[in-house]
Amino acid sequence: MTEEKLHSDVPKPLKRLVRQKAGFGCCKCGHPIFEYHHIVRGSEDPQDIMILCPICHHEATVGAMTEEEQRFYKSHPYNIEKGYVEGKLKVNQKLPVVLIGTNQFIGKGDFIIVDQESLLSFKINSDKLELSVKLYNQNDQLLVHIENNEWISGDPMPWDLESSFQWLKIRHKLRDIALEVNAKKFPIIIHADFWRKGQNFKLSPNQILFNGIKQNVGFINLCFVAMRLIADTSLKQFKLEPDPCFGKGVLVSWSDIPERIEKGLKAWEKLSEES
Repeated sequence: MTEEKLHSDVPKPLKRLVRQKAGFGCCKCGHPIFEYHHIVRGSEDPQDIMILCPICHHEATVGAMTEEEQRFYKSHPYNIEKGYVEGKLKVNQKLPVVLIGTNQFIGKGDFIIVDQESLLSFKINSDKLELSVKLYNQNDQLLVHIENNEWISGDPMPWDLESSFQWLKIRHKLRDIALEVNAKKFPIIIHADFWRKGQNFKLSPNQILFNGIKQNVGFINLCFVAMRLIADTSLKQFKLEPDPCFGKGVLVSWSDIPERIEKGLKAWEKLSEES
């Protein structure tokens, strides 16, 4: 049985317990993106399972981290020792607002979709930011799949993972930053570069820029409320679509950013009350 098979077979209640005991991050370095590692293969004893970031997990699986060291990190997890009991991606905002360039997204769930496949979604769960991301290269090779902060697939070796309290960066060593999250301030800031089926979404500090079915479609100074960006290659369409949970959304254009967010939140509250 492979390590990947064991990893995927960890029962959800056991995963939850292991995450909590580790302070929601790698037991060795505290990184908030992690995998489940069996100290004893096949065991379902929580004492025999730990969470490690992909880099530290590779160290353990190739034998560079001894079982004695694994047991030490398991019993002295980085986040707990450093006082990050709620993990490194703990957020101090209750409101579902994300800043992307000069734009804001208000809501939760999927934000970027290509052919019904979500490339970016997020939620705030008990004051912790949970990210789900799929990063492909231009040739449609899946490089990284993260689901609710869990590194599901992708070779960790070409990647550089950095984090500090409330800040995360994932960089391909041969490329620019693939994903950067800053949860230190309100609202949460996300920068990223997404590819899928020839469709490219660049979430830069200046704008959201789409190239694919349509060319050079840019968004600046807008607040998307319960809205998603969708590329449909079969229909050759690029569109804004309301979150299906509500059936409708709101687009707010306002020069003053705090006032724009305030108007967006009021629209979000109204949609939530009506749903």
